[in-house]
Amino acid sequence: MSGQAPDEVLFEASWWAVTAVDGAGLFDPTAHGLDPRPKGTACYRGYVCRYALVDGRLALRELELGSQDEPPRLAGVEPGRDDDWLGWRYQELDVPVAFTGRLLVGDGDTDGPYLNMGFLPAWMYAEVRDLTFQAGTLVDAADRSAELAAVRADFAETAARPPAGEASRDWISRTFSLTYDYSWPGR
Repeated sequence: MSGQAPDEVLFEASWWAVTAVDGAGLFDPTAHGLDPRPKGTACYRGYVCRYALVDGRLALRELELGSQDEPPRLAGVEPGRDDDWLGWRYQELDVPVAFTGRLLVGDGDTDGPYLNMGFLPAWMYAEVRDLTFQAGTLVDAADRSAELAAVRADFAETAARPPAGEASRDWISRTFSLTYDYSWPGR
C-alpha cells in the first residue's frame, strides 16, 4: 500500500493538501461523465483535484484522471496525456465548485513519523488551516497549526501502526479516509 496523492487547494499563494472533508459539493468526476480508474498504488480513487480560490470562490483548476482511454472534454477543455501519472490531465479549468462545509488543509513538513499508506492526517503538517465554505464561497479560514502541533506530540510515536486493540484492516481503512476524526484525532 502507498501514501495517497491528496487533492490540493491554492490558498494564501501556496498549494495546501486536503487532509479532511466535512460537507458536500466537491467535484465528482462521475457527475461529469468521467470514469476514474486507479492510477497505481498512490491513487486508488483514480483522480486528483487541484482547486483554487478565485475572488473568494472555490474553483476546480486542474484534474488528473486515471483512464486507459481518452476521456471526453471537461468544461470545454481537452485532456492531455499525463505521462507522470499514466493517465490524463485537464489544465486551465475554471469549474465553479459549490461546496458547503469545511476543508482541513495542511502545508509544510514536520519532523514527524513516516506514514506509508493512506492520506496524511492534518497533524503531520506544520501549517494547518480550517476553511469553511458556503455554496463555494470562503466564509472563514482559521489557523489550526498550534492545535495540531499538540496532537502531533501525542500521536507521533504511534502513527505508523494501529493503536492497541484496533484491527489492522480497520486502521488501514481509516488511513484512507478524509474524515476530521482521522485527520484531527481527539478534536
